[in-house]
Amino acid sequence: MELGSSDLRILLFISFVVFSSPYIAKTTRLPILAVEIILGAIAGAFHIITKTQAFELASHIGFCYLMFIAGLEVSLRDFTKLKKQELKQIFIFYVILYFLSTMLALSLNLNLIIAIIIPAMSVGLISILFKEFDKTPKWLNFTMVYAALGELITIILVTLVNSFSSSNNLNEVLISVFSIIFFLFAFMIIYYICNAIFWWLPWLKEILMPDYDKAEKNVRLSLALWMLAVALMLYFGFEIALGAFLAGMFISSFFGHKKDLEHKLSSLGQPFLIPIFFVYVGLSIDFSLINLKLLLLALGIVFFMALFRIISSFVFYKEYKFQCILIALSSCMPLTLLIAIATLGQRLNLIDNVLYLALVLASLLEALIFMWLIPKISLLFETPNKKIN
Repeated sequence: MELGSSDLRILLFISFVVFSSPYIAKTTRLPILAVEIILGAIAGAFHIITKTQAFELASHIGFCYLMFIAGLEVSLRDFTKLKKQELKQIFIFYVILYFLSTMLALSLNLNLIIAIIIPAMSVGLISILFKEFDKTPKWLNFTMVYAALGELITIILVTLVNSFSSSNNLNEVLISVFSIIFFLFAFMIIYYICNAIFWWLPWLKEILMPDYDKAEKNVRLSLALWMLAVALMLYFGFEIALGAFLAGMFISSFFGHKKDLEHKLSSLGQPFLIPIFFVYVGLSIDFSLINLKLLLLALGIVFFMALFRIISSFVFYKEYKFQCILIALSSCMPLTLLIAIATLGQRLNLIDNVLYLALVLASLLEALIFMWLIPKISLLFETPNKKIN
């Protein structure tokens, strides 16, 4: 395939972003993902690069791998360790959160995808908060688990929205819904079967993923499962994010003890595949639409995402007291997933360009505001554990 001048400029620009974004992030104290989006937006504004078919395909691969990496941060074993009371509280939390979000969408006559966007959660930035503490506080460990469950719920709902939007036939929609339920049920059956097999044959893990292997069998198996999951999603017409996420969860659940594996897989995506997706997102920003009204809309999204989480989080008050506010705010940074939902919503014509841009700006603002605010608030509760600079 012969590359055009546009693709060559894109390759050169991506190489610049891959190399420079960590240094820019360190200087500006912004998340690297935010820097990549901003650089993409600047490149688009000055027409340094433009969208091409190859660039779009590469961004889809980057997004798919991003969801795979997100799944690696979640283990099904963490859910099985939850106490019955904790599961009950988490259930009530999500009922309240989705109820408030749905009422907001209906009262303002907005598309119901808002009811999925407002409660959206992602564990990506939450994991960064662990570096702020010498001793990880209990509320942060709990946040990681319940937010991981929220991320899975969000991806399932996005998959359902994708199914609803791709068909106007009620029978086809019902078939899609039952297919997703069956797929998730089959995934759980496979999980328990594998759990039993690895319990009886623990040496099998070492064969599949040996500690010392020049052929990198552990990475090869992981990537094979990722591609298999994506292929199944494409075959059944589901959102590929669900398959990629579940593939990551599967690996984390059974091979989470191999810390070097997650590092290897992240090293493949973080410096190369994933930045392509975020640069593409930045390139999609239309600066002609940015005005005071749009900024207020973005701030409104941030406000309601934080407010509804804080209200819902008081179901955890008995156990965590006012630390429940920290639990709420820590889950209010779904940077990657919020952008992913916005991208899907725009592709399905469920949201317009203005709302898409507002969601991208809101995701950036949340990352900036709450990554700065949470450590400050935590000083009220976690002074003995907080790092002193």
